[in-house]
Amino acid sequence: MNATAVEMASRGQLTVLNIGLVEHGAKEREHRLALVAGIVGRPGLESTKDLTRDEATKALRYLDLAEEVGEMQKLIDQYRPAVAS
Repeated sequence: MNATAVEMASRGQLTVLNIGLVEHGAKEREHRLALVAGIVGRPGLESTKDLTRDEATKALRYLDLAEEVGEMQKLIDQYRPAVAS
């Protein structure tokens, strides 16, 4: 039986993903992980390095679309962690 190897996200995809999120205000790692986990449907994502190539592509396309239609800030705010007071 042949097991199909899952292709992991490339370093380039992860760089573009993380830099783009930071530029839009998701400066903390937990914030970026929450955003990406929500977009790709993987609750509990521990690292963007765990993304498959397909998941990274999905996240990048989703973020491009959100920016294109003017919803990026709303998306960033939706996943912003609560601040303890």
